[in-house]
Amino acid sequence: MLDDIMPLITFVLLCAEIALLIKFAQVAGGAIVFIEILATAGLGLLLFRLAGRSVFEPARVIELMSRRPSRSLVQSLGLLFLGGLLLLIPGLLSDIAGVVLVVRYVLRGGRPPRNRPADPNTIDVEFQVHDEPPDA
Repeated sequence: MLDDIMPLITFVLLCAEIALLIKFAQVAGGAIVFIEILATAGLGLLLFRLAGRSVFEPARVIELMSRRPSRSLVQSLGLLFLGGLLLLIPGLLSDIAGVVLVVRYVLRGGRPPRNRPADPNTIDVEFQVHDEPPDA
């Protein structure tokens, strides 16, 4: 069923992108739209390359080749990668979605989302154990 409706969804989204870009050009002017397209494409390319470079660090390449990559690696780099890809696509809707994904990545500090405990009365904390007592 999804295979049948996906082309229609893609067509509607592309039409919405074009219509919104035309309306924005009528309001702001063609030069502003051209600068917006170039700026977001440049930012998208930069983020796309940054996400790709961090995926291909030696430690991550070994992890990707030796076993299935962890979900946290995919989630954290997926936001940056997909955000960069959406910024590369000309259009205001894709740019807004790309900026939202990149902002979520930046606000998390590049970390994947933390899993919340199932019990709402549980407090989840991180701690470290130090073997040496502190100097008094």
